[in-house]
Amino acid sequence: MTTHYLLIINLVAAGLILLRALCALNEMTPAAEHHFDRLFFSLVVAGESGILLGPLFGYMLKPEMAYVVLNVGFAGLFAVPWMYLAARQRLWSKSNG
Repeated sequence: MTTHYLLIINLVAAGLILLRALCALNEMTPAAEHHFDRLFFSLVVAGESGILLGPLFGYMLKPEMAYVVLNVGFAGLFAVPWMYLAARQRLWSKSNG
């Protein structure tokens, strides 16, 4: 049995990006300034859903290293700061009651 570590890393990164994009879509208002933002996040959700659902249908079972690095890099720029701010806000609200 082999460990598909690249697949696991890719799926975790895709999951983080998908959660961030869905939360960003949830926070948007129907105002005109969010039209392009909604388009961008909708495309991100569609792409990351494809990455997460691909292995179920036999696609992307052995992703290339460059593809995984790109996905992890995007997760690092896009989802990790969001998680950091959420954790910091949660800790601040606990300490200030």
